[in-house]
This record gives sequence, structure tokens and C-alpha cells, in this order.
Amino acid sequence: MKSKLRGLMIGIIVSILITGCVEKTQQDESSVNTSTSLFFPVQKYTNPSVRMTAILEGELVQINGCLRVDKYLLVWPYGFSISTNDEVIQINNNTGKPVAIVGDKVILGGGEIPGDYIANFSRELPSSRCSGPYWIVGDVSADR
Repeated sequence: MKSKLRGLMIGIIVSILITGCVEKTQQDESSVNTSTSLFFPVQKYTNPSVRMTAILEGELVQINGCLRVDKYLLVWPYGFSISTNDEVIQINNNTGKPVAIVGDKVILGGGEIPGDYIANFSRELPSSRCSGPYWIVGDVSADR
């Protein structure tokens, strides 16, 4: 009797764990921005508890579907999005206001995150499509 009860309890626990994993995966996949063929990772949190204050300056470029400045793959703030119009790639903030266009000289607040920790900041990373190093974007300023 005890072994049947233990087996039943283990079965219930495994079912709960599997269901939770499936629901989490479905939730994570729905948050990935797939509006274009560009890879556009965003941060998981609306208000991160830590803000990095380093500065990255350079040209915002698209290389093989990955948006970069210098060598860094950019991880945009939660709620940011991209739009394209006549091959112009535009970055929009969480209110939909354009903040940069590919080709702009940009100044990005934020900081570098080692690949070992990137999954803590973005659901889309790490990815074999666009490798690091990674820059967590805070503030964005562009020269046009």
C-alpha cells in the first residue's frame, strides 16, 4: 500500500513539474519578438533592480540579422521593439517613440554581461544565432 501511494505521489509531482515546464516554455516563446527576421533580444524585467552605468559609443549596425555596436550584441530594455520601413531598421522605446536607426552613431548606457549570466537577463539568450559578448542596454542616445 505504501509503495502504491508513493508511486502515485511521484507521478503527480512529475505531472505538475512537466506541466509547469510546458507552460513556462509557451510563455517565454510568446514574449520573443518575431515581427521581423532580425534577432531582437529584450530584457526580462520592466524595472531591473540593478542599473549599469557604463557607456558604449559607436555605430549601430546589423550583421547577419544581429544588432550590434562594436563587438557587442545588444539586449534592449523591456518593451522596446523594432520596425522596418523601406529597409530602414528603427528601434522604438516602450512607448513606441523612435530612439535610433541602424547606421546611427549611438551612445548606450548599460553594461557588459558575461555569457554565463545572460539567461538571467533575457529569455532569448544565449542563442546560437547571435553570439556575445552581450551589452545590457539602459539609456539610448543617437546622433542623426
